Amino acid sequence: MLRPGGRTAFFTVHVTPGLSKRDHRRAVLAGPRAVASRRDQPSLLRAAGFVDIEERDVTAEFLVTAQAWLRFSRELEKELRAIQGPKAFDDQQSDRETILAAIHEGLLSRSLLVATRP
Repeated sequence: MLRPGGRTAFFTVHVTPGLSKRDHRRAVLAGPRAVASRRDQPSLLRAAGFVDIEERDVTAEFLVTAQAWLRFSRELEKELRAIQGPKAFDDQQSDRETILAAIHEGLLSRSLLVATRP
């Protein structure tokens, strides 16, 4: 539970601000479930009562992580298929490829947000 006056920080994947309606829909389809909001992260935090909101774009680091995630899961495919099952592995790889493409296209971003609860 966050105490009043306490700071909170988190990373989040979100739709890149300023996209057309078409590209926003594409980003929502490509990203995790939580990206569906049309409101940006700082405004969501303000609506929840947070102040002193700082946002840092860490999309470049997210891209490196997403690339590594896909590469290493391909390298460990045999073992992962045995643990997860073929369908689950294939579904996860497809999701990873979709997210990676969306990052490359500028549809999805990742931010570090820090805010205070008064």
